[in-house]
Amino acid sequence: FTCPNRDGTCGTGGCTYCNNESFSYNTIATTPPIPLVKQLGRGIEHMARRKSNKFIAYFQAFTGTHAPLEKLQLTYDVIRGFNEIVGLFISTRPDCVSEQVLQLIASYRSDYLTWLELGLQSSSDTTLRRINRGHTAAEFSHAAQRAHHYGLPVCAHVILGLPGEN
Repeated sequence: FTCPNRDGTCGTGGCTYCNNESFSYNTIATTPPIPLVKQLGRGIEHMARRKSNKFIAYFQAFTGTHAPLEKLQLTYDVIRGFNEIVGLFISTRPDCVSEQVLQLIASYRSDYLTWLELGLQSSSDTTLRRINRGHTAAEFSHAAQRAHHYGLPVCAHVILGLPGEN
């Protein structure tokens, strides 16, 4: 997916620190990108050689919920084809978790360890504006409370030591 802070939904240019190519260079550097089912298969095969047999699908790059609901479900459902996958972790922004998205993610809880990673980055609205984040600390808090309503554990992604903070 892309990000609402890049595509004009809430901003442009992304956050000042953002370089998504660093997250998954080997999969996005190809044209066209490697299909998700192949990415997962290759990752499982690679790690199985190291004696791993259970895996978590982690949707981290860009915003893991910034797409139409139907596309999100089709994307997340790819994990159902892999018995080795026992978890689904989705990284997103607090301004990209509608009630429908939270319901969809919560629907995986019966079959998978399911977590929602919300990017807070800083609890200072001044810093959030400075880094071009496009949301407030209050929006993060509200999104976390709503996620808990659906029984979704939340991991807060925070960047410690941003300029101007102590």
